[in-house]
Amino acid sequence: MAKKSPKDAPREPVALDADLRIAAAPALRETLLAALAAGEPVRIDAGAVAQVDTAGLQVLAAFSRDARAAGVPVAWDGVSDTLRRGVAALDLTALIELPADAGVN
Repeated sequence: MAKKSPKDAPREPVALDADLRIAAAPALRETLLAALAAGEPVRIDAGAVAQVDTAGLQVLAAFSRDARAAGVPVAWDGVSDTLRRGVAALDLTALIELPADAGVN
């Protein structure tokens, strides 16, 4: 049986930091662009997100748009209530397609 190459191994999820406010936006953008550049499905773990602002949401929205345009699937392994509330508050639910979990608290 042939050995699996590292490329065949499942990719680790991109774990988002707890703070996705404006100071974190450039690093978040670079991380997501690198994941998108691989051209493979991207998994995102957003369970730790405790703070998010418009800048962080703009980066996530642009990433989601670009992934859709490139035909790269995006899956969410975890989503905090904070992120859900931010996406809903800015009416980005159609663009940032979070999984349908329990309602926002």
